[in-house]
Amino acid sequence: MQVSAEEKELLKRIGQAPRFPIVRYELRSSRERSLISTALNHVYLERETDSMEQAKQRANQLEHLEAQGLICLDYKIFVTVKSDYRVYERSGIFASLSDLVMEGKHRPGFLFDIPYIKRGMATLTNAGREWLESQPK
Repeated sequence: MQVSAEEKELLKRIGQAPRFPIVRYELRSSRERSLISTALNHVYLERETDSMEQAKQRANQLEHLEAQGLICLDYKIFVTVKSDYRVYERSGIFASLSDLVMEGKHRPGFLFDIPYIKRGMATLTNAGREWLESQPK
């Protein structure tokens, strides 16, 4: 199984955290409820100031770990802790997305007028737990 050093650290963090919140930044429409566009998927931020590049890098790592069967990325959770997602709401990335939506609202025919944060969670799978336990300390 191919896991980079950065992915291994991320896997450790997921395993040690009581909850490991991730989000999907979306664009939605107030006129057409079924219209949803993913702006940035599998976002994990450590700080409000994390860059788009950092967010994309971590998203790729999360996707790779999920493809390896080591973690599960779930956006169908019903109960979340609001404070776990504060960093995402206050991030520069979400502010930029919100600005983009505000600019677009003034264009005729622009449908995506709501910047939205879809809350999710990353969790270790049994295979992920076993893989971590098999690694030298």
